[in-house]
Amino acid sequence: MAPATTITDERDIIISIHPQHVANIVNGIKNHEFRNYLLPPSTKRLWIYETSPASLIRYIATISHGKRPGEICDSSGLKNDMFDRGELEGCVKYGYEILKLERLSEPISLSDLKQKGWLRGAPQKYGFVKPAMQEAAVSLQLVFDATADKSTELANAGEIHDGNGDGSE
Repeated sequence: MAPATTITDERDIIISIHPQHVANIVNGIKNHEFRNYLLPPSTKRLWIYETSPASLIRYIATISHGKRPGEICDSSGLKNDMFDRGELEGCVKYGYEILKLERLSEPISLSDLKQKGWLRGAPQKYGFVKPAMQEAAVSLQLVFDATADKSTELANAGEIHDGNGDGSE
């Protein structure tokens, strides 16, 4: 039997995001995180460090691979169209779709991050999540899951167009 796999620190990174952008992500207004740099290809989740005044990690986002302008093709998110048209080219080069967002049951403050040796200070670019931090993520509350929402939409579309398959209405 194969050993159970766990998410390693190479798949999870800590990234700083301003509070107003975090609020836009939580509220579904922003569905891509834009960066001027490509994250390591192994990155699957972002531990979102909400900058001052909050100064804590409250959310973990599962993300897509880095997309370049013209690859998002989804006008529903804040600045997606501008990114696709290349209008943000001097500022950002990559967009990461936020596929799922989960909330930690207990936020981790900057002072806790420093005290436990997980960070020396607020992340400037990004940092890898230390294995000991994984324990903080055992109790996560789902905020949204865009992949499940898309599956539900497709299933519902199939029900509407195909009926229930037994000939009755």
